[in-house]
Amino acid sequence: MIRSGQIVVLGISLFFGGFAVAQNYITNPGFEGNDGISVIPADWFAGCGVMNTPDTQPGWWNIENKPVEGESFINLLFKEDGTTESVYQKLATPLDSGACFLIEIYLAQACQDSLSGLDPYDLNHPGDLQIRGSETYGCGTGQVLAEFKQVSNCRWKKYYAVFQTTQTIHYIYLEFSKGISPFNNGSVLIDQFVLENLHPLPDQVMDPVFGQTVSLSASIDGTGYNWTMGDSLINADSSNLELTITQNVTVDLTYFSADGCLISERFVVLVKPQIPNIFTPLDKDQVNDVFYIQGLVEASELFIVNRWGQVIFQQAPYLNTWSPADLSSGVYFYRLDLRESGRVFEGFVTIL
Repeated sequence: MIRSGQIVVLGISLFFGGFAVAQNYITNPGFEGNDGISVIPADWFAGCGVMNTPDTQPGWWNIENKPVEGESFINLLFKEDGTTESVYQKLATPLDSGACFLIEIYLAQACQDSLSGLDPYDLNHPGDLQIRGSETYGCGTGQVLAEFKQVSNCRWKKYYAVFQTTQTIHYIYLEFSKGISPFNNGSVLIDQFVLENLHPLPDQVMDPVFGQTVSLSASIDGTGYNWTMGDSLINADSSNLELTITQNVTVDLTYFSADGCLISERFVVLVKPQIPNIFTPLDKDQVNDVFYIQGLVEASELFIVNRWGQVIFQQAPYLNTWSPADLSSGVYFYRLDLRESGRVFEGFVTIL
């Protein structure tokens, strides 16, 4: 997880040792189906224990979160009367014993001030979501594959987990419970559940400004952390890394999960140029006379266009030297192409 700057998650489908199309073992991973109270989406079934039946959202009990993708998602509850909620499905293709797998899942807490119609339960509190797998159907049996404790983010957030199977897995269970919550009632929203063979996690891309210090962190708890840049080891044995950014960098992280699966992550850090929206080459005071772009650390090409669409300035690479004396004051438009990263920035600048 990157804690500073803008994050863009880019999907990949690489397996260790070569290229392959990633297979999601979960059917109906987005919980698509008709919304409603005690309505369970296709391919999913009500789970184990003393329970109520989960609901398909949005729109019920005052839950207004939009689906991550598609039209629907589910919510699970625990309540002070001891009831809990869970769902399960039988996998069309079982998970082989001894293999490593990656879970990606979107979770959120239902953060409404009150959940209409459920008084006096007050269900807008966090709890623990446990994902369990078993060889045969059975409540409370099998292997714990992942635990997401006290989910408290109100907006959707993607969570990751890595596990190695100790048995062949035919059944997957999603089980919600109180955990260490001081509250007797709670809820969790679930969408886009992906279960794949382990592959490198999606690249995390960020764009801090020149000179900003950023903090990079492993997405999953583990051991044996190695941070590398190119062929150089830059940090070891820490799940976090801080960098002061003065150039574009790509940082790779490898480490092991608690049960011995090798995890690979990549952080792409691109300096975001700071482009002025006003400069004053016409006032002859020799202050702010140049269209100076701070953080221009890669090959570039700059275009300046007037209001009639005519290109009045073009330079590649741009050398931070444009200071027009023959133009009238007014608004002009720029396009900055960055060749190394393929980024394009467009906007307007006022000349005075």
